[in-house]
Amino acid sequence: MAAISRSGEVVVFFTGGTIGMSPAPGVPGVAPGGNFDRLLNELAPQPDGISLRPVLWSDKPSPHMTPEDMFRLAKDIQTAVDEKNVLGAVVLHGTDVLVESAFMADLTVQSPKPVLLTGSMRYYSESGYDGLRNLINAVRAVLLPLPAGTGVCVLMTDRIFAAREAVKVNSLNVDAFESREAGVIGYVAGESVVLAGCPLSSEPGLKLCADRIEPNVPLLTSYTGMDSSMIDFALQNGAKGLVIEGFGAGNVPPRAVSGIERCIRAGIPVVLATRCIEGGVWPIYGYPGGGADLMNKGVINCGRLGGPKARLQLMLALGMTGDIREIRNLFE
Repeated sequence: MAAISRSGEVVVFFTGGTIGMSPAPGVPGVAPGGNFDRLLNELAPQPDGISLRPVLWSDKPSPHMTPEDMFRLAKDIQTAVDEKNVLGAVVLHGTDVLVESAFMADLTVQSPKPVLLTGSMRYYSESGYDGLRNLINAVRAVLLPLPAGTGVCVLMTDRIFAAREAVKVNSLNVDAFESREAGVIGYVAGESVVLAGCPLSSEPGLKLCADRIEPNVPLLTSYTGMDSSMIDFALQNGAKGLVIEGFGAGNVPPRAVSGIERCIRAGIPVVLATRCIEGGVWPIYGYPGGGADLMNKGVINCGRLGGPKARLQLMLALGMTGDIREIRNLFE
């Protein structure tokens, strides 16, 4: 599908990541290299009436991004797309936590204009560098534009994923991203962006109108033989919410249950996710620590969200309200 003939700006945020890294003298491996301007200069001229507005937001490796950074980035994206002349936004980001920043923006940015996050698995001067192609295709997708209701998207390796569904599944391969069972929104074919599927609704998905986030929300992953010690540690250190990744459909070892119960009695929302990439949380098992047992005790089911995204959603929810019933409604 070709881009619609119109005029305006595409705002390109650079946050850092492998897409801008190069080998650095005296440093093993690669590091931030200040290559944003060089990358933009390699882009072909845009169609008549279209211009790119570069924003050097930061030059951080992806693991250095904090939830507070992600929230601030989402607010800056909102400010940009609120401008009448802006058609949409592209965010260049490190891939390690790219899907988390994308999900934060998906929950926070309220605009029908397209927002796409992209990056690269290979560094700027590496053979087979994928960053330039991903940037070109992200700009093309903004100019398409994507259908209303799509929400914030991730574009990597010629495929467009919904931020809510995207997950990084490979630490090294160029083709490193997949979607949680829902498939892709679109893909790149030659010089065109093709829509492969449409959102279920033209209405926007869940949006959380928070002015702040609650930072003290730990994420714990279940392990065999796990007891309540880490849960109690989080509670004693002032956790305002807790996300636990269980096994399978959302099940935890029995010795962890008492700690979860103490959190619930203290008025701390506990959200249950799963370590599995697909399938989500389902209240199937009623034995001690089973998903049905935990939800009967007051644990919140996060559905098909993975643990990191459930944590971000809980941080935003706690920035809006301390009422566990309201928080439960935002998840369930």
